[in-house]
Amino acid sequence: MTATVARPVAGTAAVPFRSPHHPVAGWGTMIRFTVRRNRVRLAVWFTVVVGLFAYVGAYYQSVFTTQASLDDFAKLGATASMKALTGVAAVPNTLGGAVWTKIWMTCALSIAFGVIFLVTRNTRTEEETGRAELLRSRVLGLWASSVATYLVVGALCLAVGVGVAGAGAAQGLDPDGAGISGSLVMGASVFGVAWVALGVGALSSQLTSTGRGANALGSAVFGVFYVLRMLGDLEDSALTWVSPIGWAEKMAPYGPDRWWPLLPLVALGGVMMTAALGIEAHRDHASGVLAQRPGPAQGAASLGRPWGLAFRLQRGPVIGWSVTILLTGLMFGSMITSMTDLIADAGDTVASFIGGRGADALASVLVMVLGMLAAVFALQTSTQLRLEEANGTIETQLAGAISRRRWVVSRLLLPVLGTPLLLITSGTLMGLSYAASGGESSIATLIGAALAYWPAAMVLVGIAVALFGWWPRAAVSLTWGLLAAVWFIALIGEALNLPQWFLDATPFAATPRIPMESMNWAPLIIMTAVSIVLFVAGLIGFERRDIKPE
Repeated sequence: MTATVARPVAGTAAVPFRSPHHPVAGWGTMIRFTVRRNRVRLAVWFTVVVGLFAYVGAYYQSVFTTQASLDDFAKLGATASMKALTGVAAVPNTLGGAVWTKIWMTCALSIAFGVIFLVTRNTRTEEETGRAELLRSRVLGLWASSVATYLVVGALCLAVGVGVAGAGAAQGLDPDGAGISGSLVMGASVFGVAWVALGVGALSSQLTSTGRGANALGSAVFGVFYVLRMLGDLEDSALTWVSPIGWAEKMAPYGPDRWWPLLPLVALGGVMMTAALGIEAHRDHASGVLAQRPGPAQGAASLGRPWGLAFRLQRGPVIGWSVTILLTGLMFGSMITSMTDLIADAGDTVASFIGGRGADALASVLVMVLGMLAAVFALQTSTQLRLEEANGTIETQLAGAISRRRWVVSRLLLPVLGTPLLLITSGTLMGLSYAASGGESSIATLIGAALAYWPAAMVLVGIAVALFGWWPRAAVSLTWGLLAAVWFIALIGEALNLPQWFLDATPFAATPRIPMESMNWAPLIIMTAVSIVLFVAGLIGFERRDIKPE
């Protein structure tokens, strides 16, 4: 290669080429760049996780005003289904234990997946798109980008842990005379899980060669951690200690307040990040340790059609969410009978959480959760519209004979047709398992109850399409933010004493809760019409605007 000397442009200083001699050269600049590029995501993750914990703590203070109500709630937490979902609280019949049972697992897993996605976005995806190679061509060292990412995301993990601890201490969740040690351990346990997720994200980004593969691998690893913890808690065995999530659970905030499990959590995350840096130093740029599976010599005929390619590109998320939703429906059906008996014995406090008494009230809440999970599947597949535009693959597809309208419609077949199929199947499995456990509701009733959430999911998909058509750069973040808000309102909107007209204007709250309520076709028809209007508006906007890569 012929060496060249940079010549100064009139009015500017020359910028000579400097080859970095240290593997972390330029890491300070990369930290500022990483913060600048991810400032919104960092703020959102902190606000959502800490805000959710703070809200649940404040809300439970107003609900559990007597020891009897806490004892009733502890009975629910001791059921097999609750132990599988949320873990085992050290002292469940205290205010801190009730808050832990309700929200600890949600907060820990939410920030864990958020950390994995952030690490992938700033490491593997940067290589995949070619930006990392461009940055390294000047003054950046080999590890500058990775180290900056680990430091910035690690600071987020620490900030979330401190925020959770501060919220718990401010709300007085610790038992009398215990100071704030329980709240500090609570925050440390959330930080520990997030720190391990940082290591998982770092290592998966080095093992795979694509951002999609890194996210899938990291999520799968944490899924295995969750299942191991769940099996250990159900059997009350040492299997809980095999999972890092189990280590954090055994820190037992608001009870024994153990600090020592934090040490293996920090060590494991550090070891994985160190291993990731070692792999990065020895692998080829833009490649991963795990070789991609070679494709067949001749592609399937379906790949030549837009819908076939869409399904192939999203095969992993489709399979993952399908298995999750179907297993959830099967589990929900098996737990209705036992939880109904506990709710009947628990009194008005617990019954107020589900909006009524009896098996029908509980079944309606569980079916709504299935509808919400199906909406996540629908949004993940529909937001691929924007993601394919951002990574540049849309231009190659539109360069052929396919029109923009046909391309969008082919992509939307998956959420539009796949969502009701998942709802019908999960409702069927829920009905079968409920009937096997001695339930009285018919399978057809639960299928209809689940399918009633199809229009609600389509409204959210319609909003995603409309944003894609008219405001593409903000489409993905606003869509997921809206889903979080809708979930929040549907689950606890009535407890907040929000106006009824406002609740009726949100998709999940407006859907009739069958079998507790009778069928009301009006909101379903209205939501279906609104979703169609949003679909059309998004198509019009996309046909009129330019392609806008990230």
